[in-house]
Amino acid sequence: MKQTTSARWVSILLAVFLLVTVFPSLVMMADDAASPPWVAPARAARKKNPIAPDDKSIAAGKAVYVAQCLKCHGDAGKGDGPSAKDLNPRPKDLSDPNVAGQTDGALYWKITTGRKPMPTFEQLIPEEDRWSVINYVRTLAPPPSTQPATQPANGQ
Repeated sequence: MKQTTSARWVSILLAVFLLVTVFPSLVMMADDAASPPWVAPARAARKKNPIAPDDKSIAAGKAVYVAQCLKCHGDAGKGDGPSAKDLNPRPKDLSDPNVAGQTDGALYWKITTGRKPMPTFEQLIPEEDRWSVINYVRTLAPPPSTQPATQPANGQ
């Protein structure tokens, strides 16, 4: 059975549309998945935050976050800021348990050194403010579950 010319054009246009819309997303996902893990050196990860996570520090950290981090990480730290769509790899979700589970020292090292596309903030943000940003970022993650794990009634 012969396809009509209009049906053939519809098929071609649909294929081009899918190629243009789906292929770039697949490439970005593959590039993001191919990124090696970003692990702070053990010595940096052990570093303790010298700034207490009090209201003053959290407010100061939020001000720095809004000025320096929000455009990529977004209002709630989900990695969905207005510039995020143009970045590869995409910014991490700062409320993710994998981020929240990192030490303050590890996060401080990452903020300080950066990794493309995230810049280094060593010269842009004073040391005390970088620690305060970490105190603020800690407020973005949901609190850890305080419910004890439940066991099945039959003890298994």
